Amino acid sequence: MSDKILTLDNGITALMLEEQIDHNEVPDPDLADIWIINNDKAWNVRKFLVHMIRHHDPKVFLKPVFLQKSFKKTYKEYKNYNLKHLCDGYIDELDLKSKSGYIRFILDFIKKSHLNPAIFQDNDLLKKIITYYYSRDKNIEFHESPNSLSGYSYPRIEAYYDSAADAYEYTRLILNNAYKNDYLSRHYVDTSHICKKCSSGFLNYREECPKCREHNLQARVLLHHFRCAFVATENTFQQDDKLICPKCSKELRNLGVDYDKPGKIFYCKNHTCGHEFQKPLIGVHCINCKTEQAPSELKLEKIYNYELTHKAITEILN
Repeated sequence: MSDKILTLDNGITALMLEEQIDHNEVPDPDLADIWIINNDKAWNVRKFLVHMIRHHDPKVFLKPVFLQKSFKKTYKEYKNYNLKHLCDGYIDELDLKSKSGYIRFILDFIKKSHLNPAIFQDNDLLKKIITYYYSRDKNIEFHESPNSLSGYSYPRIEAYYDSAADAYEYTRLILNNAYKNDYLSRHYVDTSHICKKCSSGFLNYREECPKCREHNLQARVLLHHFRCAFVATENTFQQDDKLICPKCSKELRNLGVDYDKPGKIFYCKNHTCGHEFQKPLIGVHCINCKTEQAPSELKLEKIYNYELTHKAITEILN
């Protein structure tokens, strides 16, 4: 049933959500202590969780909500939805033994804080973000995600935005401003190179001809004939199934005895070019916005995890 309420470990009550997920309906938060999603439709689950996160009532966006582990395999097929990062994780067969302390901490915070929905209606996302992470006693951590613009995501914060571009831009703006205003401290974890135009991390690095900048290249192995010191590409020596030196007409039989392979050169297959060269240029093609750029033109982004400061706890939560 869509409104089935269970009493679980330590007297914690749980509302099983099934039809509400399909209809994207947020139930009365006072019906039960926690919500457990009992629905295997990953896209509907994501829509419901996003609806929850964006809700103005702290009893809703702070509500402990869990996924059933029995659906984990189904959800994994939609890994880019980041479902487990939009809620409080998985529970196995309604077993809350390992989660009861965590849940009690959240419920006590909601009860003692007397949070008024009115204070969250001014679109102050930082206030909602800090309140949520404090209630979970967690840091704000990035996750690698193919569904995010740069490949690095803060899923719960990015859920406030519809487009990947807005999610990327405004999430980082909020976090950077909070850091500058001493509401968050940060800890370096990685460096990313992203498109100079759209900030996408989905880039194709490819070798290019330094003459015409085309990237349809063929690598050709060089042979060095010891006897006469002639050097040319392997196809220059090829005669049927033998290697014959075009300079002295001797056959090259044994690698390391008659000849070696000192390197390779590149041949541009652009029919109007045909340039041969040893060192190709490296070009970067942005798959998202199609911008062509050199590696030196890419934007460099530092990736951080964030932690609430004392100032955030005292000024925003009080």
